Amino acid sequence: MKLVTNKHTGRQVLINKLRDSRENDFIGKEEGKECPFCPGENEEKANFTIEEDGKWVVKAIDNKYPALVTNIEEYQKNKCDYGKHEVLIETREHLRNFYDFTIEEFENIIKMYRNRFIELDGDENVEYTIIYKNHLKSAGASKIHSHSQILSMSFIPPEIKREIKTLKKYSLWGDKKIITENKNFEVFIPEDSYLSGEMIIENRNSGRFNDIKDEEIVDLAESFKEIFSKINEVYGTIPFNIYIHSLPKNIKSPKFKWHVHVIPRKGKFGGFELGTGLYVNSLDLDEMYSKFCTNK
Repeated sequence: MKLVTNKHTGRQVLINKLRDSRENDFIGKEEGKECPFCPGENEEKANFTIEEDGKWVVKAIDNKYPALVTNIEEYQKNKCDYGKHEVLIETREHLRNFYDFTIEEFENIIKMYRNRFIELDGDENVEYTIIYKNHLKSAGASKIHSHSQILSMSFIPPEIKREIKTLKKYSLWGDKKIITENKNFEVFIPEDSYLSGEMIIENRNSGRFNDIKDEEIVDLAESFKEIFSKINEVYGTIPFNIYIHSLPKNIKSPKFKWHVHVIPRKGKFGGFELGTGLYVNSLDLDEMYSKFCTNK
């Protein structure tokens, strides 16, 4: 479990042989096998829960197949990189997901995000923490039950370095079309996104996600509800990814504001993208804006 740099291309890759051992709901799932994220007798010990009527409604557990581990001795010997990996279970109900959740359910999810982010990112050995979600097989999920993941790491990943470097000279987004906004967030379509259909939810106030206040949680929950209702209306319940980019705790960048990337997976990556490093954006910006904008 170590970050390495290819000597010829300069690309960084996280080497981890454990991840291929994950159970996958989409490949040869054993009939009648219990979902490990559903309520049951053998539930994993929770690192965090929110409860209603004596039952958890969201909870965080350790990832059985972590991308990084908190082995401080091996890390200090430079034999591995360091980090903690958790699964953030978003509902008790097996088939409910972001397309179904109420604003109150989104609020509980974001409160869980905040709690786990603050705890994992507070580790002195951690340089960066990311929260991300893969929904359905073609978006990278191995489990149907709605969940996100959080991973802390002892290094800053390349995409975050790129965003911070870009902000020193330019706007991060260039031209953008705002589709909805509230007191604490602006939701927009970047004109030159490299992933077709991508939307950004950008916080107006802070560079770091751990600063999110209760009032902002309510506004973000409303933004999630609005966006995923619109995605469902326009595309149906398609696969998607989301990830939160926050400013690393040891870096200053006054212009950086933490933000959520929302990426409906309308298409798949193929040989062209892998072979050239170029991603085809087939988005008709005006058409998408007309379908998603609520500021008309």
